[in-house]
Amino acid sequence: MINIIKDYIINKVVRGYKNLSAPAKASLFYTLSNIMNNGVAFLSTPFFTRILSQEEYGTVSLYYSWFTIISVFATFQFPSGVFNKAMIKYEDDRDGYTSSMLTLTSLCTAFLFGIYILTHKFLEQLVSLSLPMVTMMFLDIFLTSIVLFWTIRERFEFRYKAVVIVSVGANVLATIVSLLLTIYISGDKAFLKILGVVSVHLIIYSYLFFVIFRKGKKIVSREYWKYSFAYNLPLIPHYLSQQVLNQSDRIMIDNICGKADTAAYSLAYQIAIVMQIITSAIHASFMPWTFQKLKDGEAKEIGKRAVQIELMIGLACVVFPLFAPEFVYILGGEKYHRAIYIIPPVAMSVLFITIYDFFGNIEFYFEKTKFVMVASTLVAVANLVLNALMIPVFGFVAAGYTTLICYILYSVVHYIFMRVVCRQNNIEVPYNGVKVWGISIAFTILSVFVSFIYDYFVLRYCFIVVMAIIVAILLRKNKDIIKQVL
Repeated sequence: MINIIKDYIINKVVRGYKNLSAPAKASLFYTLSNIMNNGVAFLSTPFFTRILSQEEYGTVSLYYSWFTIISVFATFQFPSGVFNKAMIKYEDDRDGYTSSMLTLTSLCTAFLFGIYILTHKFLEQLVSLSLPMVTMMFLDIFLTSIVLFWTIRERFEFRYKAVVIVSVGANVLATIVSLLLTIYISGDKAFLKILGVVSVHLIIYSYLFFVIFRKGKKIVSREYWKYSFAYNLPLIPHYLSQQVLNQSDRIMIDNICGKADTAAYSLAYQIAIVMQIITSAIHASFMPWTFQKLKDGEAKEIGKRAVQIELMIGLACVVFPLFAPEFVYILGGEKYHRAIYIIPPVAMSVLFITIYDFFGNIEFYFEKTKFVMVASTLVAVANLVLNALMIPVFGFVAAGYTTLICYILYSVVHYIFMRVVCRQNNIEVPYNGVKVWGISIAFTILSVFVSFIYDYFVLRYCFIVVMAIIVAILLRKNKDIIKQVL
């Protein structure tokens, strides 16, 4: 009987998959690829935190923080928004556009690296990384731009199999090589970990470099270059602000507190990876659903669904702080214990990211992207100011709360802009502000309160039991909603 049921379920899943359209299959595999890549990063963390010292782990975290910020200038973000737009605009010459933009991006990266070499004695004090490590960083920025161009180009043809194999394969192989280097070779473990990643990228992505030029056969195009610069230039403040908001905490903690505290702060953020996998999947479904409801004139439905999603995400974000001591022990061990106090604000930041996504969807639907740029810049500046004021006084834990404050501000600014957009387009505001903000405030207070009971084991587990009961009840009452949003 069990085998019959199992065969029925398997056959149903197989038939369902076969009936999916090419875009739907591609979307499914890209989502699975993202989950697997984040899973590899999460699962490998306990190994690296025990192999590397706290200072070395902090150095690796600092490396990737600077990587994302420098990438904005080194690549001019050409593999981002403009490339997707150009795949539609230059549909008849997608390969030619891709190869010419890879040339331009490579020149930008080389130019910025040349400037760094000339001024590295001064800049090394700013970035707190050695010249060999920064050299690897620029090489990896170049290699990453190759795979980004290739990946997006493949996605427009729904060729998902090669993308998934390369993405997951390179990630797994880079992790294995990094582990082997740090275990069996003595020396700077932080440098060896980065070396393992860059070495694998060099081997795999260099092949893609030649594939792109073999298919594109276009090295220089004044038309494509001019269009891309004009499109991306106004968006650079937005891209940079996003990275500053996401990465400046680690950089400022390193300068003020040291690399050991940077390591503890970064470890806590690994918890956010799990939550962001969930929220990203929900947002990927909620955004197109929102657009369709706006098109159909059913704005009220958006607000109702958003509150239900907020409740589910909020509960998940409270559960993570409740288990913070266990998570931190598994990921880093006893030496990272102080990282538990970062998890409550980090978890709530994920909730407010979900909330500003709600409001941002309305702005994107009506193509009010200037509002997005203004909000990003404003909040990035606020984050830098708050970190400069609070970290020297309260230590690295303050950075978690300044980030939370900034995401709250980000949500509020987007809420205001969203109301302006609705008024300009004569539509009803989809969201009930009292409900949205009331729920978020309640969860924030509850999450912060949890941090005060970490030393009381029995009380904390009583909370866990209560939260489990609440979650079970909500899941049972909202089965249909869960099926639609996931």
